[in-house]
Amino acid sequence: MRETYVHDLQTFQNMLSEQSILVIEQVYQAMDAFNKVDSQIVNKLKEEDSYVNQLTNAIEREAYRLIALQQPVAEDLRLIFSVMNVSLDLERIGDHAVLIAKNILRSAEEGTEKIEPLAEIINSMAAITQEMLTKTMDAFNERDTDRARAIAAEDEKVDAKLKELYHETSRIMEKDRDNIHFGINYIAIGNSLERIGDYITNICERIIYLESAIIVDLNR
Repeated sequence: MRETYVHDLQTFQNMLSEQSILVIEQVYQAMDAFNKVDSQIVNKLKEEDSYVNQLTNAIEREAYRLIALQQPVAEDLRLIFSVMNVSLDLERIGDHAVLIAKNILRSAEEGTEKIEPLAEIINSMAAITQEMLTKTMDAFNERDTDRARAIAAEDEKVDAKLKELYHETSRIMEKDRDNIHFGINYIAIGNSLERIGDYITNICERIIYLESAIIVDLNR
């Protein structure tokens, strides 16, 4: 009975690992689509997002099954709830990756050309969030609370880049009104990257809760 429970718990965690790999890839694909304006990448992203959502549902069902049948002790219960909540945050990150892709297609349909100063800021934001996400899932697997706190602090860089994007977009749109629609799409992409940073911070909070049973707010 105990061996079955341990096996089920490991399988449960493996489901999250699979989801995290997919979502990390989604974020990279979204930025690949941004730089190449490739509709095929966008369509692939949408297909993968459906599977990511299915994994979220499967993880939630398995969490409730484990709780109902195994009546886990406090530490295992924290693990189960943490995995379930991290899965939800990963799903939302994937949703924002798709949203980024949709905004890219919208810009392409409007026939607008890339504005390099804004593209540079977006790519800089993306590089920070991509690194944060990869490191966060490593920290989750290793239960590394110090690393989780350090990663969460990186979100300030994302917020600073978003402010820079707002300022630069306003400046460019004031100079040339023809850039307004494209500027709005850039702002939408920047907002999605900022939200991804927030969800990554949520996962960092879960790492600390998982190890210490203490609920912290790292978004301050």
